[in-house]
Amino acid sequence: MLQRFAHLSPHKNMLLLSFLLPLFVMAVIYATMGVYPFGNSTLLTVDLGQQYVDFFSYYRTTLLSDPSAIFFSFTKSFGGEMLGLWAYYLMSPFNLILLFFPQSQLSMAVTILILLKISASGLTFAYLLISRFEGKGLLVPSFALSYALMGYVIVNQLNVMWLDGLVFLPLIVLGLEKLLSGENGLFYSLFLGVMLLSNYYIGFMICLFLIFYFVFAISRQQNSGSQGRKAQLKRLWAQTARFVGYSILGAGFSSVLLVPTFYSLLGSKASYANSLIDWSFAYDPAEVVSKFYIGAFNFDQMPSGHPNLFIGTVALTAYIYYFFHPAFARKERLTTLALTVLFFLAMNVQFLNKIWHAGQYPIWYPYRFSFTVCFFFLLNGFRALRAYRTFPLTLACCLLVANAVSAIYVLRKDFDFLEPVQVLITAVLAVIVLVLLMLRDQPRKWLAYALLFVVTAEMTANAAIDLFRLGYVKQDEFVDYQTNLNMMLADIRPAENEFYRIEKTFQRSKNDSFQAAYAGINHFSSTFEKEIPALFGSLGFPDGNGFIVYSTGTLFTDALFGVKYFIQDKQLPESFYDLNDGVYRLNRNSTRPDLTQYSPYSETDRTITYENPYALPLAFGVSASVLELQTIEDQPLLMQEQVLDAFNNQESIEPFFSLRPFDSNVFQNVSSTAADAQNTTYYRSVDGAISRIEFQFTPASDNPYYLILDAGIDDENATLYLNNVKLDYYTTYRNDQVINVASNQKGENITFTIELLEDSIRVQDLKLYELNKGLFEDAISARQAESLSISSFSQTHITGSVAIQNEDEVLLTTVPYSEGWNVTIDGEDAETTSALDGLLAVPITPGKHTVSLTYRTPYLHTGLAISGSSIVGALLLKKCSRKKRGQRPGV
Repeated sequence: MLQRFAHLSPHKNMLLLSFLLPLFVMAVIYATMGVYPFGNSTLLTVDLGQQYVDFFSYYRTTLLSDPSAIFFSFTKSFGGEMLGLWAYYLMSPFNLILLFFPQSQLSMAVTILILLKISASGLTFAYLLISRFEGKGLLVPSFALSYALMGYVIVNQLNVMWLDGLVFLPLIVLGLEKLLSGENGLFYSLFLGVMLLSNYYIGFMICLFLIFYFVFAISRQQNSGSQGRKAQLKRLWAQTARFVGYSILGAGFSSVLLVPTFYSLLGSKASYANSLIDWSFAYDPAEVVSKFYIGAFNFDQMPSGHPNLFIGTVALTAYIYYFFHPAFARKERLTTLALTVLFFLAMNVQFLNKIWHAGQYPIWYPYRFSFTVCFFFLLNGFRALRAYRTFPLTLACCLLVANAVSAIYVLRKDFDFLEPVQVLITAVLAVIVLVLLMLRDQPRKWLAYALLFVVTAEMTANAAIDLFRLGYVKQDEFVDYQTNLNMMLADIRPAENEFYRIEKTFQRSKNDSFQAAYAGINHFSSTFEKEIPALFGSLGFPDGNGFIVYSTGTLFTDALFGVKYFIQDKQLPESFYDLNDGVYRLNRNSTRPDLTQYSPYSETDRTITYENPYALPLAFGVSASVLELQTIEDQPLLMQEQVLDAFNNQESIEPFFSLRPFDSNVFQNVSSTAADAQNTTYYRSVDGAISRIEFQFTPASDNPYYLILDAGIDDENATLYLNNVKLDYYTTYRNDQVINVASNQKGENITFTIELLEDSIRVQDLKLYELNKGLFEDAISARQAESLSISSFSQTHITGSVAIQNEDEVLLTTVPYSEGWNVTIDGEDAETTSALDGLLAVPITPGKHTVSLTYRTPYLHTGLAISGSSIVGALLLKKCSRKKRGQRPGV
């Protein structure tokens, strides 16, 4: 076994340098940035700070204390399957390092995780160059560093789960090269399977790239003159069959995760795909040249921008040189040129771009597959410099002219991510690199060191420029929130075999429940089942593709979803934070005067916790008419009214939510042509002056009052005030919201104000409703009488007893509907169905019953069987291969 790696022994220093050099460069940059423990900053920014770090906390909690949460967890919104989330975010083998850090040190664990992945990618690329492309000397770490610190890596390192693709791609290509040369294909299948297990999304892009790489590899093969066309076609067919067969075997290894994940995707990420075929360009094709300049990135390039293709001047020059290099066959170079054109088209043509992203246009982080293109450039650039020839003077002159033309072009286009100094530095580097390459025909040992120095300096500068342009979460702010959230939850966490939900009027991220391991409702992930945002959107909550925010609840929604405790932040003066060093203001996103209808339960210096007496259990009996309800859009209180009516079998005579008029409307510097103040477009009368619309009313009771806020009003066109205090609400949403504007304020003047930020604003369906609290209490009391009393609870298995009244025929749960849930009533399997387009419901007869709910991941056993069969097949292939070679087992 050791003999297989003996050929690497002379190159171990180059491998070690390929690992350590990117590690050192990035560590120095992080230290300069003041990343903890070198300062008070972290790498937590954008999705890494708002999603992944919370999932990492869940990862630790699950593996260390609650393994059942691997498959289903009530920390995901109001419950959700988890295998899809694991497959997309958490299956990297590198994540095991998180287990060695306490929760309070997660930010440092993430930093080390990123450093290890970046360094490992340099190591595996160097291993490929040495093992298959005769790599030796300092040229290997030079290109390994360009690979490890390419622009894609730097700007996407916050998407830490994608970095595994950079680590495993060289090993997969190495396996494919072995396969095509007639060696055993199991190396290829193994690492392809590992990649698909680690992150199927990036794995899909690699699989697509491998098809093109296969064509490229075939074009490199030299055909013997004695071989006829028929023999060549036979050889090509055999190689294609082996490529397809071993690729399927690799997918088979990972089927234990891929099969159930595919089912999960049908209800989440894949469900947002569309069949629109758009052949238009996303940008002027010439603009792509801007991304080859040093530091060609800023924050605006994240949501929408150009592909990240920066690989350094040495690598780019070498790749261009490849096409003029006589050591490579004309057929190969033409194939490479065709593939290069195809790659650039794929990074611009909308439809081709969508194919690379599995049929769905990416939301933020465009052209996520561009690392495969950079890999292709770097590999062939290395081959061009490795196959030594004198660098042509004519080509050098042409490149200098092209460099000048490119510089003039980008300066005239005035890209906001390129400063003139960046263009100048890149131009100077291009000249230096050309000089060094032309000097390579001289026996000067220092040239290799000079090239390595240029690569190191340029890749370091690019990384520093890109990273310093982003904003990051402070370490003490992150720890402060972690510590205080756990302290707030300490006395309200459910006891063993008890279940209820907890929510807040503030958040650090939508995944706070993952960070602190409690059952909440907020959630944000790419694997979120689409039915849940649709349901919450219809009830008046902010929602979108992949997220919901429980910021606009009512007494009824709190009751429905079993929110037993609600934590509200106090409105503290600025001096409080000035006097308490390291204490940060909580990010309030909800206005809930109706929390005063609940009983204060506990208090800290920053929060008050309320106990909700109306909270319903996880399951309760209701009328069968709830099964007939369908969600409706942009009428959230009508939707809530219908659900309450259905609970009581339409027996309510009075409405739960009654429409109330505004007492008066006051206009300041605005005009309108419509008579209806709640349905019109308002225009600013005098430019530059404050323009406001005030809606005033006086509550006739202490009941809660709710306002429907049109989805067209947001923080870009208006600032909202309640009684002259800026309204706290979540400003990104696609459906009408329900805003609580009064509670326990009988006889007080209430003013809701819209201040225009633009010259006009459309106000429509601005309606005020009063909740009949007495009627609401009666309806909820009837449901509480039919509560499921839980005797045993885990994330995937719940048992309890319930007493159903004569008029009710459905056991409604606030568990997302899924085929994975099996329900038994009195030991007999019960038929499950979906209520409200997303809740698990079970028909049930009146009387006392024992109920059991068990979750089993759909198609997990199917995937396990395929993976098991693939492993057995691989072992048989290996045995047959040994017999064919006449080797003894164990050699």
